[in-house]
Order: sequence, then structure tokens, then C-alpha cells
Amino acid sequence: MNNPDTYRKLKPLATALVMVAIVASVNGCSSVTTGQTDHCIEQANNADVLGVSTADEQLNACLETYQMRRNEERTFGEALAEEVLISVIDLITD
Repeated sequence: MNNPDTYRKLKPLATALVMVAIVASVNGCSSVTTGQTDHCIEQANNADVLGVSTADEQLNACLETYQMRRNEERTFGEALAEEVLISVIDLITD
């Protein structure tokens, strides 16, 4: 088996798989939308001054809640694409 020939044949396939993984992971996989962020900021700005938690803590809690909700709504394809993309990035950066 001729290695340069094999690599030359596999390179377009590997490139295509990486591109599909990137497109699949970006398509619909946003963490927190601008509307949700704006809502959390408004909620933090309206925080009670004498409250137990600070505005930063309330903002972070709100954003974490939205992120957890988004993770629960994630489809199998999105989760798989994210895992594949992370694995590919780990392999490239090693």
C-alpha cells in the first residue's frame, strides 16, 4: 500500500467530515440567545439592593438556568456533533 496515495485519498474525506461536524454543531447550538441574556441583565439590574445575592450572582444564576434548559432541549444530533467537534479539536491541538 502506498502511503502518500492513501493520505491523498483520505484527506478530502477527513476535511468533509470536519466541515459537516462544524456545520452541524453551529446550526442551532447557541448557548444563550441575546433575548435571554437581555432578560437576565434586566433581572439583575432590578435586583433588590438589600437582597441576599448580588446582581452578578443573580445574572450568573439566570444564565446558568437558561444554559441548562438549552442543554436539555438539545437534540441527539447536536450533542453528537458537539462531542465530535470537541474530539477533533483535541486531536488537532495535541
